[in-house]
Amino acid sequence: MSSSSCAPRGNIVPPYVSDRPTGEAATIEYAVEVLGVQDVVVCGHSHCGAVGALVRGDDLDGVPAVRDWLAHAADEPEAADPDDPTVMRAVQTHVLAQLLRLRSYPCVEKRLADGRLRLHGWYYEVHTGAVREHRVDTDGFEAL
Repeated sequence: MSSSSCAPRGNIVPPYVSDRPTGEAATIEYAVEVLGVQDVVVCGHSHCGAVGALVRGDDLDGVPAVRDWLAHAADEPEAADPDDPTVMRAVQTHVLAQLLRLRSYPCVEKRLADGRLRLHGWYYEVHTGAVREHRVDTDGFEAL
C-alpha cells in the first residue's frame, strides 16, 4: 500500500457467525433492529488501498492485523487492469460482494423480505467527486 492510502478497512462485511459476533455484526443489527435504519449504503472509492492490496497480491506479512482483516473479503476482487491506480472495476466488484454478504445477516434478510430495508452499492471517484450507484436493471454503476 502506498503512503497516500487511507486506512485499510475496505468496506468489508465479515461473514455472519451467530456464535462469534463481531463489532460489525453488532453495529448492523443495532442499526437495523433498534434504530430502524431503512437504507444501507456500501460505498467503495477509487484508489482504495485495501482493494488495491488485494488485487496486486501485496505482501502484508509486516502488517498481520491488516492482512488478517483483509482475508475477510468475500472474494479477491479482480481488476481489468491491475496497474490501474483507481482499481475502479475491482472496487465495484468488491462493493457488490459485500452487499451479498450483508444480505446473509438474519436481521438484514428479514427487513429486506418485509420491505423495510433497502441496500445500495455506490462507487465514489475521489479524483472527480462523482458518485455512481449500482443499478440492478443494467447491472452497472451509473451517475446518481
